Amino acid sequence: MPKATFLNLNAAKKEKISQVLLEEFSTYSLLDANVNHIVKAAGIARGSFYTYFTDLDDAYRYTLSQVMATIHEAFVGDNPFQATRSFIDQVEQNPYYAFLSNYYVVDEAILAAHHQETSSTNWDKATADLPQWLADVAVHHLIREYFLAPTDKEQILSLLDALAGWHKQEA
Repeated sequence: MPKATFLNLNAAKKEKISQVLLEEFSTYSLLDANVNHIVKAAGIARGSFYTYFTDLDDAYRYTLSQVMATIHEAFVGDNPFQATRSFIDQVEQNPYYAFLSNYYVVDEAILAAHHQETSSTNWDKATADLPQWLADVAVHHLIREYFLAPTDKEQILSLLDALAGWHKQEA
């Protein structure tokens, strides 16, 4: 995550850098993204980049967390299955589409390989409400599947509908 020097920047400068990061990671996969592109577009010195972030992966993780937080905000309070259906139906118009496509197709695997991540399963939630946990995992998997195989959209939406029916029976 970003260093305190980034978090303490004035809002306008932080937003400018955040937008440049989003553009870079939407245009290029993590393998092809470049600090030089970022510092030039943001109008900052290369050394400043490293006072804000440990490395490119760190900047990427920050951007990913911002994108996911924004997307998840849209799901709050809605039926998660209907919200997911709407998201998949409209994802190509989503301002984060290119970023998400890079994430699911390339960057997710790169991050896992770079950091040899362990499971991020929330075991307490899984144990407390297994049907809801299974539904959450399946919904995220279906979104990932959409980005990996967008031509399978109708089958993915059918599975989402079946999942909603199953979850309703379990509740």
